[in-house]
Amino acid sequence: MALIPHFNPVQAIRYNTGIATLRPPGEGLDILFDRVVREDDYKSFETIFKRMYRQLCRVSARMVQSHVLAEEIVDDVFCNLWGNRKRIQINTSFQAYLLTSVRNKSLDCLRKAKHDRNIELECAANVASVHEGAQESLVYEELRGQIESAIESLPKQCRTIFRMSREQDMKYKDIADVLKISIKTVDTQMGRALKHLRQAVRPVSV
Repeated sequence: MALIPHFNPVQAIRYNTGIATLRPPGEGLDILFDRVVREDDYKSFETIFKRMYRQLCRVSARMVQSHVLAEEIVDDVFCNLWGNRKRIQINTSFQAYLLTSVRNKSLDCLRKAKHDRNIELECAANVASVHEGAQESLVYEELRGQIESAIESLPKQCRTIFRMSREQDMKYKDIADVLKISIKTVDTQMGRALKHLRQAVRPVSV
């Protein structure tokens, strides 16, 4: 099957939503994928996509807590599936392979998000934790004043959560228990606080 450069099978399926599935609806996914591999059968690929897409999106969305991100993840899985169809080795059922691929890619996204968040937390900690030996310097005093003003300008709940985390060294779960809110809310409010601090604290000239 001759493909045009940069062919995106997922986009092609979305643009051709009016095309009916040509394969019998009861035909198994393993048989359909076998045709995709042996014959470059795009219609079988389209049938697999239409049959599995919503289920895979639900699986991913439960993990990443975002329907938009889940759709991107599933789209990527299908694009990789088509692009690597000749090299894929499946030792279980094709459906199990799809579910595993989506779960693994969802986990990768979560790991990346956690890594990025940890970097943000470290940067904020570095700004706030100026060495004690510099307490008498004007640079330190100005920086400390900026940080304190930025913290005080946060909304009440956001400010409370930030101080509990940074000044009392409390874990997100403990903060959530004390304030009777979800851990996700704590995480969201900390993200807002850190973003506000990065924007509000200006570099201090020596």
